[in-house]
Amino acid sequence: MATDRWASDVIVDLLHLYDLPYAALNPGASFRGLHDSIVNYGGNKPVMMLCQHEETAVQIAHGYAKATGKPMAAILHNLVGLLHANLAIYYAYIDRAPVFVIGATGPMDETKRRPRIDWIHTAQSQGEQVRPYTKWDYQPHVVDGVPEAFARAYSVMMTEPRGPIYMCYDAWLQEQKLDHVVAMPPFGAQKVPTRIAPDPKALAHAADMIAKARHPVIIAEYVGREPEGFEALVQLAEVGGIPVYDVDSRLNFPSRHPLNMSYARDVFRDADLVLCLDTRDWERPTTELVSATRELTSIVPRDAKWIDIGFGDLELSSWAMDYQRLRHADLQILADTTLAIPALTQMLAGFIARDPALGERAAERMAETAVKSKALRETWAREAKDDWDASPISLPRLASDVWEAIKDEDWVLSAGTLEHWTRKLWDFDRPYRHPGRSLGTATQFGISIGVALAHRDRKRLVVDLQPDGDLMYDAGALWTVAKHRIPMLVVMYNNRAYYNDWEHQIRMAKLRGTPEERAYIGMDMDDPAPDFAAMAKSMGWYAEGPLESPEGLGPALRRAIAEVKAGRPALLDTVTQKR
Repeated sequence: MATDRWASDVIVDLLHLYDLPYAALNPGASFRGLHDSIVNYGGNKPVMMLCQHEETAVQIAHGYAKATGKPMAAILHNLVGLLHANLAIYYAYIDRAPVFVIGATGPMDETKRRPRIDWIHTAQSQGEQVRPYTKWDYQPHVVDGVPEAFARAYSVMMTEPRGPIYMCYDAWLQEQKLDHVVAMPPFGAQKVPTRIAPDPKALAHAADMIAKARHPVIIAEYVGREPEGFEALVQLAEVGGIPVYDVDSRLNFPSRHPLNMSYARDVFRDADLVLCLDTRDWERPTTELVSATRELTSIVPRDAKWIDIGFGDLELSSWAMDYQRLRHADLQILADTTLAIPALTQMLAGFIARDPALGERAAERMAETAVKSKALRETWAREAKDDWDASPISLPRLASDVWEAIKDEDWVLSAGTLEHWTRKLWDFDRPYRHPGRSLGTATQFGISIGVALAHRDRKRLVVDLQPDGDLMYDAGALWTVAKHRIPMLVVMYNNRAYYNDWEHQIRMAKLRGTPEERAYIGMDMDDPAPDFAAMAKSMGWYAEGPLESPEGLGPALRRAIAEVKAGRPALLDTVTQKR
């Protein structure tokens, strides 16, 4: 048995110390030292997950982080692997996902570089490629600098607002034999700073403004990143009788709660106060957009007051403009909403206790909103019946049939929401039901794998309503799921097109007077149509399809769910209407 220790063993010690359970990767010689250490020194802990593309590796870690609030590692092969993964790292950044990205570089010692290959795979300041959209990057120069850099990286990554970091390890540094003991971070040292608490005076002012408002409305975006945030928002809304609009970057509020007014922007038309809680995207719910001309019109009255509680510009990047348009709020409070919301609720309850009229007003608002919320759900249920028997399958019908099949299971929706129909028709009653809406094309399937991995040990039924175009970016990830025994149910949202862009071309055609019937060119995914069921079967999945008619969809779902509950991934290729 080998007794020598190597520099890469130190990295494994740190991965164990900081409890990173999995490492998704695509193989690369630049981390061959670390690979050997994980397998033989670390006992394959973290568990290595083989992926067909570096983007997939980062996306799996992204989904895992969203679902658990905990990080996992993604390991990238030197410069080329990092360049492959760029988009996934960017999406993790704008989605506040803590991903511990481990990179490598060809030896910085020129005398140790192999001819050509190590030269073209080595760059000066490799982290510069992702610096605008990581919270921190570093490349330790000696093995003794590895523990401190690792500890700082973990702390920065997990401090709110969270995000990915990039640690780059020199290939030759990894492969050197250790000749001394490398000091680890002190036992008992705090790994992450405490949360940011709100200014008590400012929070009291916010409570006073809310108490005086006649028609306050809450917008929440990242509140539900912690389960206690989800629960705290319910308490605040109920105490104040305040309608809630959930932006859905995380699941922030129960979908069938009587105060849930998501997807009902009219709630803002008579608002006299808008309370933004950990919200970047305040503009989409509060404006009307004419997409073809890019004209925005606010639907919030001009004299309405605005309160913003969150991380302000702490996450602002000088490169990526994910910070969006500045909302000139009447009161801005820098704080973690997980702390701020319970404190605000307590203060608001105090105002109500001292003035019973405020409690009566809150109760009236809650009753009025409950009537509107119920009417909305009833309207959506009626609208879902339109084209009920149509072929291809309508999105509301698909959402309804999947809900009927899973509603008695302990289920999780991974990412996509079928153009919001699941959020309108399903009962999202617990914070873990949905880690947040999908992001751009080529992200959903990888993120969904990470979500399924996160819930695997709890035996939850993870459902991925999977767009066809997205899966085509990385169909090889189907193999990763089967290889690592990750049970999940994939129901295809297969409209045989990149229809989001098709719609944009239709808008251009209408605006310019060009033929709408030519809008599909360069957008359709037909002739030939990909056979997703055959593709999945070839990689070890249970699969059926294509299913173009709703007839038989229910039994097919039951068969697929039985396979998933037995531990095998299952895919149904359902062909849907274009939207």
